[in-house]
Amino acid sequence: MKTLKRHLLAALLALCPAFALAQAPVLADTLQDRAAKALFWGDWDELERLHGAARLDTRRSEEGVLPACLFARGIGRKYDDDSLAYHEARVAGTREWTQRRPDSALAHAVHLEMLVDLAWFHRGSGFANTVSDQRFADFRAKLDEALAYAKANGAVMTQHSFYTRPLLALMRGLGVGLDKQLEIARHGLRKEPGDECVYLRLVDSLVPKWGGHPQQLEAWVRESMKGLSDTDALARYARLYDWAGSVDFHQGFFDASLVRWPLLRDGLRQLIKESPKGRYWKNRLAYYACMAQDRDAATPALEAIEAGPSFDAWGRDGQRNYQACRRWALQS
Repeated sequence: MKTLKRHLLAALLALCPAFALAQAPVLADTLQDRAAKALFWGDWDELERLHGAARLDTRRSEEGVLPACLFARGIGRKYDDDSLAYHEARVAGTREWTQRRPDSALAHAVHLEMLVDLAWFHRGSGFANTVSDQRFADFRAKLDEALAYAKANGAVMTQHSFYTRPLLALMRGLGVGLDKQLEIARHGLRKEPGDECVYLRLVDSLVPKWGGHPQQLEAWVRESMKGLSDTDALARYARLYDWAGSVDFHQGFFDASLVRWPLLRDGLRQLIKESPKGRYWKNRLAYYACMAQDRDAATPALEAIEAGPSFDAWGRDGQRNYQACRRWALQS
């Protein structure tokens, strides 16, 4: 009887892949760490497997992030103690991968990302007046090397939309105009329509830090919402504007951007509804409600996270921001 049950289950799984996927663990909940580990150890077969799975499995993580976006975050993970030798080893390792798998779009895109990361390691993340002439020269030379590689391998690399991540970072480093970056992002979206990761990636180029303007950011957010249901459009609005607020605007968000608090508030509530076990969006709702001086929204949002606030979701000086928000919300 047990043998018969096993055969029946196997037949059901073969006939219904969706059923099999529903029974499997949610890939997104472990994907970022697994991708980072595979890259660190040079397990290229595992990276190919994880990327393929992430493109098929659209179930979001507990915090509401798509597997494809988490895979990219794993590839981009930074370590506090990295060194020039570490970055050069990553370039050498991924170059070997491209030589073993010249037809792999992922191998070429990840190698490009390693080249761009090496360039930024030479420059550092400080303001221009903190970077020596030699470091700027090294930075530019490595970016030029990355650009030559992208041109030589673009036909293979652009088969999947992942390539937009390193290519957009390269364009920002080279100071290429926004029109070209929009062209790259839209090309990636033609390959994989609706890829939320591509919409998020371009946001980095649209904030003032990189020469963007609020009107350009607003136009991109609205473009990303086209064709979505009302609830999905609100969620997309909140995701993209939240990312913009994180990478640049911070406490000046509502003054320096065109974000509309009622839309952001409703979008955050939709994200909380979609990811009820997550903590990030609950904290972000309270964070933005205080920033918008909306006590009616802030008070219940703070109560919802009182047992365990996540200070990482409260911007720079997160704990102090949270404490200041609570003091303000409790005022009569």
